[in-house]
Amino acid sequence: MKSLSDERGFTLIELLVTMAIFAVVGLVLYSLVSFTMILGAKNAAINTAHQQARAAMVRMQQDLHSAVSMPYLVDANGNPVTGTGAAAGISFQAWSSGPHLFTSDAAAGQNQISIKITPGQATPVVGQRLIVPSHQIEDDITAVSGSVDNLTLTLANNLSVAVVGTSTYSIACFITERCSYTVVNGVLDRQVPTASNALSVIGHNITTAAPFSTPTAATGSLYSRFVAAINLSTADSHSTNLGFKSANIYLNSQVPTKGRLTTYQ
Repeated sequence: MKSLSDERGFTLIELLVTMAIFAVVGLVLYSLVSFTMILGAKNAAINTAHQQARAAMVRMQQDLHSAVSMPYLVDANGNPVTGTGAAAGISFQAWSSGPHLFTSDAAAGQNQISIKITPGQATPVVGQRLIVPSHQIEDDITAVSGSVDNLTLTLANNLSVAVVGTSTYSIACFITERCSYTVVNGVLDRQVPTASNALSVIGHNITTAAPFSTPTAATGSLYSRFVAAINLSTADSHSTNLGFKSANIYLNSQVPTKGRLTTYQ
């Protein structure tokens, strides 16, 4: 019969080996959990950034496809810049309403015209632009008065040519408004000065300070059908509890304008 003094416990070496095994297994498990969390955070960030960049790109494509003027590049303050880019913004004229018919003749040298608004279309407002393609008249609207059947538009400048013959045949005009996109301090803004919400934010955390350019053909000249290039990169700035965050997403698009109603800007 064994006495209590004959029973053996774990030796120090056995305890150290066991502890080392547990430490290694714990380290492996921690590494797997940490890697899974990092991968999940990166995937979530990539998805967020991708969704934001794609939504911004789709909105810009829709506007550029409906542009009725030659888009031109601008800086972050909206001022025109020379060259083909890259630039912080792009600006162009977008169709608003029309065709509307002249209700009376307008002599050269005057700055007011009278038109009839086509039923179901918006009434022009101050800040929009009058386009009369048949007479090459393009000017900003500074005042609006009268009714939709006989609306008087005051222009920023006097007419350079007379508009006559309105009692004999139809003379049509169109109304456009300026639309611009700019990147300022990592924020992509869409601005339509005549809209109720003149300035709207399209995207946050934009990492491309100058995403717009006007690409040229192999000969070095602009494409006959104007193309606006957009190189947009955005990042998700949110962090997890462990401080993980990622990642940039980059989208590139070249958008041809579909039509051209205006000659000047």
